[in-house]
Amino acid sequence: MNTTQTTDNKKAHAISTGLSQCIADFRLATLADVAGHDTLESLLSNGLSNSVIYLDRDITIFTGALAGEKQLDTAGNIGLIMLNNQAEQVNLASIPLDDNGRIFISDNDIPSAFVIGSMSKESQWIVIADLADAVRCYNAYHRLGIDVTVLTCLVQSLFNQTVKHFSEVQQVTVMTTSQHKAKVITPLKGVNAEAIVCEHTLIYDALEFDADYDDLLADAEIINLKALGKPKPKPISQTLPPVKTLTSTMMPKLLWDYASNSAERLSVPIEYVLMPLMVSLGSLIGTKLSIYPKMYDNWEVVPNFYGAIIGNPSSKKSPSLSDGLKPLSHLVALAKNKYDEDKLEHDTQKELNKHMTKAAEKQLSDLAKKLATQTDDDAEINQEDLKAKAQELAESKQSDELIPEIKRYVTDDGTIESIGELESKHKNGMLVKRDELTGWLASLESESNQQARSFYLEGFNGLGSFQVDRIGRGSVFIDTHCLSVIGGIQPDKLEYYLSKTMKGLGNDGLIQRFQLMVYPDPLPNSKERDLPPDRQSRDAIYNLFETIDSMQLGEFMRYGANPIDDYHKRPYYRFTDEAYQVFMSWYDALKLRAGEAEHSIIAEHLIKYAKTVPSLALVFHLVDCIEHGTSLGAVNINALRAALSWCEVLESHMMRIYSTVTDSANIKASYLANKIMKMVKKGADKTDTTDWIEHGFTARQLIRKGWKGLNDADDVLNALEILVEHDWLSWQEIPSTGQGGRPTERYTINSRLIELI
Repeated sequence: MNTTQTTDNKKAHAISTGLSQCIADFRLATLADVAGHDTLESLLSNGLSNSVIYLDRDITIFTGALAGEKQLDTAGNIGLIMLNNQAEQVNLASIPLDDNGRIFISDNDIPSAFVIGSMSKESQWIVIADLADAVRCYNAYHRLGIDVTVLTCLVQSLFNQTVKHFSEVQQVTVMTTSQHKAKVITPLKGVNAEAIVCEHTLIYDALEFDADYDDLLADAEIINLKALGKPKPKPISQTLPPVKTLTSTMMPKLLWDYASNSAERLSVPIEYVLMPLMVSLGSLIGTKLSIYPKMYDNWEVVPNFYGAIIGNPSSKKSPSLSDGLKPLSHLVALAKNKYDEDKLEHDTQKELNKHMTKAAEKQLSDLAKKLATQTDDDAEINQEDLKAKAQELAESKQSDELIPEIKRYVTDDGTIESIGELESKHKNGMLVKRDELTGWLASLESESNQQARSFYLEGFNGLGSFQVDRIGRGSVFIDTHCLSVIGGIQPDKLEYYLSKTMKGLGNDGLIQRFQLMVYPDPLPNSKERDLPPDRQSRDAIYNLFETIDSMQLGEFMRYGANPIDDYHKRPYYRFTDEAYQVFMSWYDALKLRAGEAEHSIIAEHLIKYAKTVPSLALVFHLVDCIEHGTSLGAVNINALRAALSWCEVLESHMMRIYSTVTDSANIKASYLANKIMKMVKKGADKTDTTDWIEHGFTARQLIRKGWKGLNDADDVLNALEILVEHDWLSWQEIPSTGQGGRPTERYTINSRLIELI
């Protein structure tokens, strides 16, 4: 409680004490005292005699400028004890029994009312100026069993003051007709009150003629006067920019059929399956095949991708990754089976060699002895015979050392040293899969892990070399360093990473390399489904992966790829003339848009589409060739248009992802706005001191809620500032108590938000 409130309370208490002493000099009024006065008779009949006294002499004014003076012509009147909003006796009114007499109130400057009813917080408080109307209102509600407290200020001139005073404690009700509506509500705008506006007859008057209360309320206009004093809330922008979605026209049918069946069974956006599917397909092709986007330039692109699917913990990212990677997992299983067969064959041959070696060693020893002891006349063997036997023995031992190695396609949690060794053995490239990318990104932030960061930065290009230095174990040289990356990440964790990147801390282009990164809307009302996999589409995609995995130079050339030569290390494609013209025009437009981008990180991301689009077009073209079983020549306009359509979709997701930082304050504000609207729809609980609608809240209380996106102090303050600017909230600084401490900043929810429901 602040100093002003404390002073007012002490003053009210002193007045109440003085009034009590004054009242003690008078007796309670009886029905005989008020005989002939219908209103006062009704008042006493309702058991309110404790607040009604008989004035047998003129009263002495005990407060105000006229304190100590007697008020003449009050003797013989009826006294009504008046209370303030704390139910303290602060005023005395003199009511003449003569209709022509004048009502006198001891101190008009003290807000007060004569109270008819319990004045409990659970009752409805109605303020009425005229005493007779107040008694009739109370009687009408009382007959219906409605808990009501009627507060009458006795004279019309004190009506607004009384409404405002008692509304400080709880909402009060005023009543009027359409004819007097403006006159009543205009001075009370912003007051914690509601106005019940009837067409012609006030509710309590109509109730005397047995009208139905519910019907009367339904026909009346009920106006929240507190809301009238508030500005109209302005709309808060949507939480995230809209995104486009991939459709069946944007890819070969074989890819769509598999991905759409998986997405339908999992009840997830199709992008959740397509991203890991495309990343794994690009990784499988790897450095086997490339495309030269320009007609004459030696700019070469291989179709490796970095991808990510973004969603909340319950969005089924992991099952989607698993389904999208199943065709590659199928190859892993086949490779494991082949390895097991080769290992068994090797172990069998090694066991045979062990026994054969013993015999061969004895034979070699015998031949050596014989060669050493024979003479020229009886020579049966020569040096060449001995050498042949020794070579046979050496080859047998050498075969034991040729241990079979399993073919690797993917690694889940390898160090750059182990991944480098895999790349040096499997020249086609390697897919790095991380179920949750958060830890991976965090590990690359460390100053001691900068070589790993360079490893992944350079692996995106797919055509350069890289040397991994190993302490105490030499180094691993990767002739063609080609990496693909896929994983999932939660939006709030990605936002934390992006916020540092977009502020220039560690912005080396790593996140921009995640070109196949999507943040789709969750499916509306997605229920769990139990559908069988489509075997036809599954077998088709498995066969596609097996075919590409086994393809060599001849097979690529059979599908229209150009052969290797002194200037081209791998089979390659170019665009058709038509596709080339479209690509070059698109590339020019891309560079212009990148130059006009609002943020450098967006520009850097856009410009990397120059690698993504040819890569996608190459993949689509190769799949089309395999699906049709024939060469389709150079990469055609259909494959390029599909890739460009993908690019449009990916760009919309990119803008959404970066908006979590570029438009962070508005997004956080919308999160808070949604929470507040849920409270408004639920309604206020006046008896609950923690109810934010009724009592407001502080920033600290908001942070303690731990709501998604609203647990950081800076984010919360920014969101609150925007909601204040949009008139959703009002801000007030509450002074500290007399015991010291800092002032409290409190936010009040605009009652007019109900209009937005």
